[in-house]
Amino acid sequence: MEEWRRHWRRRLREAIDLTRRTQASIALQAGVSPETLSRVLSGVHAQPSFETVVSIIYAAGENVAWILREPETFLSSDDSKRMREIIDFLESNFAPMEWPISLLD
Repeated sequence: MEEWRRHWRRRLREAIDLTRRTQASIALQAGVSPETLSRVLSGVHAQPSFETVVSIIYAAGENVAWILREPETFLSSDDSKRMREIIDFLESNFAPMEWPISLLD
C-alpha cells in the first residue's frame, strides 16, 4: 500500500495540532461537526468524502499536497524535464561570474 494511504490521517492530525487550535474550532471552520472530525482522524469514518477531508485540511492551514507528501512543484513533469535541460545547458555553457565583494574592489 502506498505510504500516503497509510499516513494521511496522522499528517492531518499533525497539521491540526500545529495550529494550536481546538478540534472544535477546526471543525467549525471546516463546516463539519466535532464528532465528524474526530471520526475522520480516528479512522472510524473509514471513507470520508473528499470534500470533507479537503475542508479540514484547509481549516488546519495546510494543503492536500502536504498531507499526501507530494513534492511542491508548479510545473508538469514535461515542464520540469525541460527546465532541467535548460539549467544543465546554462551551467555547462556559462561560467559563474565572480562578483566583487564590494563596489570598491
